[in-house]
Amino acid sequence: AEDDFWKIYSWAIEKSRLEKAYENVGLVRGQSFKRNGVDVRLDEQFFKQEAADIVRNNIPNYDYVSDFIKGLRRFPFGNFVSFPAEILRTSTNIVKRGLDEIYYTAKNDKGDTVRPLAKIGMQRLIGMGVTTAAVPYATVAMAQALYNVADDEIEAMREFVADWSKNSTLVPLRDKDGKLKYIDFSHANAYDTISRPIQTVI
Repeated sequence: AEDDFWKIYSWAIEKSRLEKAYENVGLVRGQSFKRNGVDVRLDEQFFKQEAADIVRNNIPNYDYVSDFIKGLRRFPFGNFVSFPAEILRTSTNIVKRGLDEIYYTAKNDKGDTVRPLAKIGMQRLIGMGVTTAAVPYATVAMAQALYNVADDEIEAMREFVADWSKNSTLVPLRDKDGKLKYIDFSHANAYDTISRPIQTVI
Protein backbone atom coordinates (compact mmCIF):
# COMPACT_ATOMS: atom_id res chain seq x y z
CA ALA A 1 0.00 0.00 0.00
CA GLU A 2 2.88 2.36 0.78
CA ASP A 3 4.44 1.72 -2.65
CA ASP A 4 1.08 2.30 -4.32
CA PHE A 5 0.60 5.56 -2.42
CA TRP A 6 3.94 6.96 -3.59
CA LYS A 7 3.31 5.86 -7.16
CA ILE A 8 -0.06 7.62 -7.17
CA TYR A 9 1.48 10.72 -5.58
CA SER A 10 4.31 10.74 -8.12
CA TRP A 11 1.81 10.30 -10.96
CA ALA A 12 -0.15 13.35 -9.80
CA ILE A 13 3.03 15.45 -9.49
CA GLU A 14 4.33 14.40 -12.93
CA LYS A 15 0.94 15.09 -14.54
CA SER A 16 0.85 18.58 -13.02
CA ARG A 17 4.43 19.30 -14.14
CA LEU A 18 3.63 18.25 -17.70
CA GLU A 19 0.50 20.42 -17.85
CA LYS A 20 2.40 23.49 -16.63
CA ALA A 21 5.37 22.84 -18.93
CA TYR A 22 3.23 22.71 -22.06
CA GLU A 23 1.17 25.69 -20.96
CA ASN A 24 4.32 27.77 -20.36
CA VAL A 25 5.34 27.47 -24.03
CA GLY A 26 1.89 28.26 -25.42
CA LEU A 27 0.54 24.74 -25.82
CA VAL A 28 -2.72 24.53 -23.90
CA ARG A 29 -5.26 21.80 -23.28
CA GLY A 30 -7.30 21.02 -26.37
CA GLN A 31 -4.55 22.01 -28.82
CA SER A 32 -2.91 19.61 -31.25
CA PHE A 33 0.77 19.54 -32.16
CA LYS A 34 3.21 17.29 -33.95
CA ARG A 35 5.43 14.94 -31.96
CA ASN A 36 7.85 12.82 -33.96
CA GLY A 37 5.78 13.59 -37.05
CA VAL A 38 2.55 12.36 -35.44
CA ASP A 39 -0.39 14.60 -34.53
CA VAL A 40 -0.99 14.61 -30.78
CA ARG A 41 -3.88 16.25 -28.94
CA LEU A 42 -3.24 17.82 -25.56
CA ASP A 43 -6.15 16.43 -23.57
CA GLU A 44 -6.66 14.78 -20.20
CA GLN A 45 -5.90 11.34 -21.60
CA PHE A 46 -2.57 12.52 -23.04
CA PHE A 47 -1.40 13.90 -19.69
CA LYS A 48 -2.62 10.82 -17.79
CA GLN A 49 -0.76 8.45 -20.11
CA GLU A 50 2.45 10.49 -20.15
CA ALA A 51 2.52 10.70 -16.33
CA ALA A 52 1.77 6.96 -16.05
CA ASP A 53 4.63 6.19 -18.45
CA ILE A 54 7.05 8.20 -16.31
CA VAL A 55 5.98 6.46 -13.09
CA ARG A 56 6.01 3.02 -14.74
CA ASN A 57 9.57 3.43 -15.98
CA ASN A 58 11.21 5.67 -13.36
CA ILE A 59 10.01 4.14 -10.08
CA PRO A 60 10.94 0.55 -9.09
CA ASN A 61 8.11 -1.87 -9.80
CA TYR A 62 8.51 -5.60 -9.14
CA ASP A 63 5.96 -6.41 -11.85
CA TYR A 64 8.66 -5.52 -14.40
CA VAL A 65 11.33 -7.86 -13.01
CA SER A 66 12.10 -10.49 -15.65
CA ASP A 67 11.83 -14.23 -15.06
CA PHE A 68 15.59 -14.48 -15.59
CA ILE A 69 16.27 -12.09 -12.68
CA LYS A 70 13.72 -13.88 -10.49
CA GLY A 71 15.45 -17.16 -11.34
CA LEU A 72 18.75 -15.82 -9.96
CA ARG A 73 17.28 -16.19 -6.45
CA ARG A 74 17.97 -19.93 -6.72
CA PHE A 75 21.70 -19.35 -7.22
CA PRO A 76 24.25 -18.48 -4.51
CA PHE A 77 24.50 -14.80 -5.56
CA GLY A 78 22.08 -13.68 -2.88
CA ASN A 79 18.31 -13.77 -2.89
CA PHE A 80 17.63 -10.03 -2.96
CA VAL A 81 18.13 -9.50 -6.70
CA SER A 82 14.86 -7.92 -7.80
CA PHE A 83 15.40 -4.54 -6.16
CA PRO A 84 18.93 -3.94 -7.56
CA ALA A 85 17.65 -5.03 -10.99
CA GLU A 86 14.85 -2.47 -10.76
CA ILE A 87 17.27 0.24 -9.61
CA LEU A 88 19.41 -0.44 -12.69
CA ARG A 89 16.35 -0.39 -14.98
CA THR A 90 14.85 2.77 -13.53
CA SER A 91 18.19 4.62 -13.28
CA THR A 92 18.83 4.02 -16.96
CA ASN A 93 15.28 5.16 -17.74
CA ILE A 94 15.63 8.31 -15.63
CA VAL A 95 18.78 9.39 -17.46
CA LYS A 96 17.28 8.51 -20.86
CA ARG A 97 14.04 10.30 -20.07
CA GLY A 98 15.92 13.38 -18.82
CA LEU A 99 17.97 13.60 -22.02
CA ASP A 100 14.89 13.01 -24.18
CA GLU A 101 13.02 15.77 -22.35
CA ILE A 102 15.88 18.25 -22.84
CA TYR A 103 15.97 17.71 -26.61
CA TYR A 104 12.23 17.16 -27.11
CA THR A 105 10.66 19.73 -29.48
CA ALA A 106 7.11 20.61 -30.48
CA LYS A 107 5.45 23.31 -32.58
CA ASN A 108 2.99 25.70 -30.95
CA ASP A 109 0.00 27.33 -32.67
CA LYS A 110 2.23 30.14 -34.00
CA GLY A 111 4.44 27.61 -35.76
CA ASP A 112 7.36 28.21 -33.39
CA THR A 113 9.51 25.25 -32.38
CA VAL A 114 9.56 25.04 -28.59
CA ARG A 115 11.13 22.77 -25.96
CA PRO A 116 8.38 22.39 -23.37
CA LEU A 117 10.10 19.70 -21.30
CA ALA A 118 13.70 21.01 -21.24
CA LYS A 119 13.45 22.38 -17.69
CA ILE A 120 11.92 19.13 -16.39
CA GLY A 121 14.69 17.14 -18.08
CA MET A 122 17.40 19.25 -16.46
CA GLN A 123 15.75 18.89 -13.06
CA ARG A 124 15.50 15.13 -13.56
CA LEU A 125 19.19 14.76 -14.43
CA ILE A 126 20.31 17.06 -11.61
CA GLY A 127 18.15 15.10 -9.15
CA MET A 128 19.69 11.84 -10.31
CA GLY A 129 23.20 13.25 -9.98
CA VAL A 130 22.51 14.59 -6.49
CA THR A 131 20.98 11.30 -5.35
CA THR A 132 23.73 9.05 -6.68
CA ALA A 133 26.83 11.18 -6.11
CA ALA A 134 26.36 14.38 -4.10
CA VAL A 135 24.35 13.07 -1.12
CA PRO A 136 26.75 10.21 -0.21
CA TYR A 137 29.79 12.47 -0.68
CA ALA A 138 28.25 15.30 1.37
CA THR A 139 27.23 12.90 4.17
CA VAL A 140 30.77 11.55 4.48
CA ALA A 141 32.32 15.05 4.30
CA MET A 142 29.96 16.33 7.01
CA ALA A 143 30.78 13.40 9.31
CA GLN A 144 34.52 13.93 8.70
CA ALA A 145 34.19 17.58 9.68
CA LEU A 146 32.07 16.83 12.78
CA TYR A 147 34.34 14.06 14.08
CA ASN A 148 37.67 15.36 12.72
CA VAL A 149 38.39 12.29 10.60
CA ALA A 150 41.00 12.48 7.82
CA ASP A 151 40.74 10.74 4.44
CA ASP A 152 43.63 8.42 5.25
CA GLU A 153 41.85 7.32 8.44
CA ILE A 154 38.83 6.25 6.38
CA GLU A 155 41.08 4.36 3.98
CA ALA A 156 42.82 2.67 6.93
CA MET A 157 39.43 1.79 8.39
CA ARG A 158 38.53 -0.03 5.13
CA GLU A 159 41.26 -2.56 5.91
CA PHE A 160 39.32 -3.73 8.97
CA VAL A 161 35.66 -3.57 7.91
CA ALA A 162 33.65 -6.63 6.84
CA ASP A 163 34.26 -7.83 3.28
CA TRP A 164 30.82 -6.66 2.12
CA SER A 165 31.63 -3.12 3.29
CA LYS A 166 35.08 -2.78 1.70
CA ASN A 167 33.77 -0.74 -1.24
CA SER A 168 30.84 0.86 0.55
CA THR A 169 30.36 4.53 1.35
CA LEU A 170 31.55 4.63 4.96
CA VAL A 171 30.37 7.44 7.24
CA PRO A 172 33.00 7.83 10.01
CA LEU A 173 32.11 8.46 13.66
CA ARG A 174 34.07 8.69 16.90
CA ASP A 175 32.86 7.45 20.25
CA LYS A 176 33.41 9.35 23.49
CA ASP A 177 36.85 7.75 23.83
CA GLY A 178 37.88 8.96 20.37
CA LYS A 179 37.81 5.51 18.77
CA LEU A 180 36.72 5.31 15.14
CA LYS A 181 33.41 3.71 14.21
CA TYR A 182 31.42 3.81 11.00
CA ILE A 183 28.00 3.55 9.43
CA ASP A 184 27.76 1.69 6.12
CA PHE A 185 25.80 4.32 4.21
CA SER A 186 25.57 2.08 1.15
CA HIS A 187 23.08 -0.21 2.87
CA ALA A 188 20.68 2.72 3.31
CA ASN A 189 21.19 4.15 -0.18
CA ALA A 190 18.99 2.50 -2.82
CA TYR A 191 21.11 3.92 -5.66
CA ASP A 192 24.33 2.40 -4.32
CA THR A 193 23.82 -0.27 -7.00
CA ILE A 194 24.74 2.43 -9.54
CA SER A 195 27.60 4.14 -7.69
CA ARG A 196 29.34 1.15 -6.03
CA PRO A 197 30.87 -0.36 -9.22
CA ILE A 198 32.39 3.04 -10.07
CA GLN A 199 33.62 3.51 -6.50
CA THR A 200 35.09 -0.02 -6.51
CA VAL A 201 37.05 0.61 -9.73
CA ILE A 202 38.36 3.96 -8.41
